[in-house]
Amino acid sequence: MSSFSAEFIKRPVVDKDGELFGHLVDIEIDSKSGDITEILVELASDIDASKLIWPTEGRLCQVPSQEIERMGSSISLKR
Repeated sequence: MSSFSAEFIKRPVVDKDGELFGHLVDIEIDSKSGDITEILVELASDIDASKLIWPTEGRLCQVPSQEIERMGSSISLKR
């Protein structure tokens, strides 16, 4: 994990309506380009993982970087 990604770990991840989706666990970064490829999110307790379009394992969800609207004090998703 890079120091950049460490700054964001445990920040809230919210959907387009500002509702809590979960908390950031990890960031995958392409080693050649330096671009974020996906984020790993620990889902909020009220999120049903079986209804998500992204890959999940247990309470962890892999969200592609294309779904990220912005990263700041929280991570906002486009959906």
